[in-house]
Amino acid sequence: MDFINRALPGTNKGKRLRLFEIGAIPSLLEIARLPRHWDARRGRSAGDSGNSNLWDHSDSEAAAPPSSWYTLPNRSLLCMPLPVDVGRCTCIIVKEPSLEGLDGGSLYSLFTNEGRGRQDRKLAVAHHRRQKGRSVFDIAKNAKGLSSGGSDESFLGTVTANFMGSKYHIWDQGTPIDSLMKQSKRLLAVVAFVPTVTTCTGSYRSLRAWIPKHHSMQLKSSAQFQHINGLPKDWEVKKDKTQQLFSRNPHYNRFLRSYELDFREKAKAELKIQRSTKNFQLTLEENGRQTILQLGKVGKSKYVMEYRYPLTGYQAFCICLASVDSKLCCTV
Repeated sequence: MDFINRALPGTNKGKRLRLFEIGAIPSLLEIARLPRHWDARRGRSAGDSGNSNLWDHSDSEAAAPPSSWYTLPNRSLLCMPLPVDVGRCTCIIVKEPSLEGLDGGSLYSLFTNEGRGRQDRKLAVAHHRRQKGRSVFDIAKNAKGLSSGGSDESFLGTVTANFMGSKYHIWDQGTPIDSLMKQSKRLLAVVAFVPTVTTCTGSYRSLRAWIPKHHSMQLKSSAQFQHINGLPKDWEVKKDKTQQLFSRNPHYNRFLRSYELDFREKAKAELKIQRSTKNFQLTLEENGRQTILQLGKVGKSKYVMEYRYPLTGYQAFCICLASVDSKLCCTV
């Protein structure tokens, strides 16, 4: 490996400072010890020959610290509520061309966002299609699960919508209930979009979501696992069995003359959130402060998703799919 190796003023002849050329950026201590004629822009002393450049190798910079969820296997991230001690999990949703054998439609892939220099994990894929004018999403861990028609163990479940796109039902993969292999599917969440809210300054979307209420709302350790029950058939009546999530109302930007959500924390990160009517933030209480799930557009066909307990990765992914889907009930 090439490196710069020279003695510094005031040091013993045998004592040298080595700065690795590939991807290394000197620390403040090292910079303070460099000769005054050191050219930081070129990564060498003035007058030295050579084309070494310490600053043009950003791809080789030190990797980001491990994510708080990196020890959790994919199945736990997808099918279990995110433990409280993990905090929040950040993922990326990418819209891709449909695969062969899936009869057209669109494909959405869900990846973890592990940070710079770390390998992201592919958690799930979703295939969107139209059935009698209604949206249907099939979700699986991989393409094999999508093409299996729901028979493969990697198949996770489906999301179904009404004709107007105002209500979405999120189902699991189902479990056999008799010898004829009839499936009993659990309803894991319901998402409802209210008609576009119109004000004198413009319009914005609003949504609500309902998920099963867990027996313990304090799943504190990532070593614990909790079985997820589905919503009861009369979930709209049994309020004690459901947990409602509320969308945060956007604020009006007078300079841009549009509504937008506050993604202040994400704005500081490498991901730049773009304005989009499909962006949303959900809280456990109306006008709540802590965001449980948020979706922000970061590219033409790319979104960042961030979720917390009590949601599972599967529930969070499906709620986001409902938001990015085109719908007749919303005019924006």
